[in-house]
Amino acid sequence: MISKKDFKKISDFLWEIPKSFRADMRVPARVYLSEKMLEEAFRDRSIEQLINVATLPGIQKYALAMPDMHEGYSSPIGGVAAIDTKEGIISPGMQGYDINCLSPKTNVLLEHGAYLPISELEKTWKNKKVKFVDFKDKDLRECGMIYFLKRYNNPTIYKITTLSGREIEVTGDHPIYTQEGMKEARFLKKGERIAIFPFKGVIFEEPSGEIILSKENFEKTLRKLGKTTKGSSIQQILKEVEKLDLFPLRYNSWQLPYLLKIMGFIFGDGYISITKDGRGIVGFNGKREDLEEIRKDIKKIGVNPSPVVTRERNHKIETQYKKEYHFKTKEESFRVTSFAFASLLVALGTPYGIKTKKEYRVPKWIFKAPLWQKRLFLASLFGAELSCPKTLNKYNFYTPQLNMSKEKKLEKNAKAFLEDIAKLLKEFGVETSQIKKVPGHSFKGKTGETIGFRLQIQEKIENLIRFFETVNYEYNKQKQKEACLAAGYLRLKLKVTELREKAREEIRTLYKKKGDFKKFAPKILEKYGKKYVSYQFLYHSLFKEKSHGVIRKRGKPRIAFNFPSFEEYKKGHAFGESGLVWEEIQKIEKIPYQDFVFDFTINNVNHNFIANNFVVSNCGVRILTSEWKENDLKAYLEKLANEIHKEVPSGLGRGRQLKFSIPELDKILERGVPYLVEQGYGEKEDIENCEAGGKLPWADASTVSTHAKNRGRDQVGTLGSGNHFLEIQKVAEIFNEEVAKV
Repeated sequence: MISKKDFKKISDFLWEIPKSFRADMRVPARVYLSEKMLEEAFRDRSIEQLINVATLPGIQKYALAMPDMHEGYSSPIGGVAAIDTKEGIISPGMQGYDINCLSPKTNVLLEHGAYLPISELEKTWKNKKVKFVDFKDKDLRECGMIYFLKRYNNPTIYKITTLSGREIEVTGDHPIYTQEGMKEARFLKKGERIAIFPFKGVIFEEPSGEIILSKENFEKTLRKLGKTTKGSSIQQILKEVEKLDLFPLRYNSWQLPYLLKIMGFIFGDGYISITKDGRGIVGFNGKREDLEEIRKDIKKIGVNPSPVVTRERNHKIETQYKKEYHFKTKEESFRVTSFAFASLLVALGTPYGIKTKKEYRVPKWIFKAPLWQKRLFLASLFGAELSCPKTLNKYNFYTPQLNMSKEKKLEKNAKAFLEDIAKLLKEFGVETSQIKKVPGHSFKGKTGETIGFRLQIQEKIENLIRFFETVNYEYNKQKQKEACLAAGYLRLKLKVTELREKAREEIRTLYKKKGDFKKFAPKILEKYGKKYVSYQFLYHSLFKEKSHGVIRKRGKPRIAFNFPSFEEYKKGHAFGESGLVWEEIQKIEKIPYQDFVFDFTINNVNHNFIANNFVVSNCGVRILTSEWKENDLKAYLEKLANEIHKEVPSGLGRGRQLKFSIPELDKILERGVPYLVEQGYGEKEDIENCEAGGKLPWADASTVSTHAKNRGRDQVGTLGSGNHFLEIQKVAEIFNEEVAKV
């Protein structure tokens, strides 16, 4: 391991690693750095890479590195080497990755509603999936990562804060999704709107290997359900379940997250039926789009569900007031007809038969699961049974309610089950109200008389935000969307109230000290903005108010009169159907930062992910594959290299093949890719694959100087320069065939 003591000081700004440091070095390695910068250079592999450059055949005198040195692919960026053409080498090109990156504590949203700081993905990224936005249908999807990297950043980073208080720290070149498409952080402006996914989830914790269900315990469940060894019944069922590779089922089994969600839904709006003739049926009712999501998860664990079907059902109920109601409903549902699947769920603690007549609790083993696994069970149950977020007066929300019906004799069990749910919610910091019996929910139907019970999530704004952002709903797209929008709305409402409170306290403090309201009011309006803090509001903040005949000091300010209702917020801020929202940037700061930054590339053409709730671009290198084999091209490599050099202008120095006048360049600057496609320089698909459709609506070519246009004109229609490159590579070894095919 190299350290500062291995260097020889040549001058205050020049340090040398002698040729004797490593046996294969042909020349010394020198770096142009101050002593302080030298210490920082050890944070990445740039010095190690410079030593490797010093081993190249034909290298002359020194391997050099300039003050801007940083880690590259094989040799450092900022590295310089002179090579004797007689001995000759293939130049390493000093190619690096000027990566747009994120600070290490940035939380990345993963599958199953969990998140991890991006730095913690460094060792585990290969077996994790992340959430991303499919821009075509404005929906959320998930996929794996194909590349992960980090680099040392010095000396600054950008800190971006939205009006609702969300923050992210990124390098200046990291793109963030705006209403105009992806835009680098350094080009963002205060007041600009960026895409936010309000759901945060809970931190991922590696589950233990503790066994939840063994083959032996499953066999006991089969016997309780009436199965015997007669006719090899038990053996056949065991064989069917063993095909799913489930035994023993552990907390770290990959199938468990899907089973938890399926179980949660059945506790709510599904059923398990064990028939007299020995068949097992698992049924699911809901909206078609939600049922299709459940079907996908069931297929993932190796079970085949039926298609979704639609049918009309007739209902009759009698209320406690002796009124009888008849009504029809249209029901969408599907089934899994499999005794093995049904008995597996029963063995895990899922109720079967008519649930109002059954005594059951939340399975004990769920209480020992990591928090993110508990969330899957709860969110799926809530997707089926918890009320959808809804306002009572346009601005304030009803408390979300979980209702449960049970036969009279099972009253204690109903309360115990809801207490289990309240106990789990408390682990997320979500407070609930006392469980209540609901008189109006007592009914007499075909299955007998039932009474209703209710668990409510407390209505405090912070509590609702916590619930919507960390637990939310699964298997119910509409509720999930409304919960995300509600989280965005309530967080904004809370921050605006806090902002008004700060403005009130500040004007009071200044007025007491100086007594000149007219002098200080404009400064406070400039500081806090005039959108939600008005001159009149500041003026009234200085005086007491009269309420119900009593004069008293004004308390905490209410929300501003011009603050939108929830419906108005949805119309102005909702983006797509997955709960994404547009949020306004409140502050952009350039802050000191000397540490590693991180990024990765996802295995999807959309190339984005969710970081600290922000929709951000990933880093990456574009690869085009061909069907050619090395032997097909070997005889033509020299001609191919010459042809590429001829047909792909490399930019700075050599210049362009296409000649554009200044007026033509202005059209390119303002009309972008669509203009070039019109001129025959591209395909329609190129527009669709470009960020922001290949143009910015506010672009104004007149603001660019003639000098700048003449300087940049030679690079239009070229590959570009700097670290832009085109190379032909061969596949030397395949490590993951599935990824390789993609």
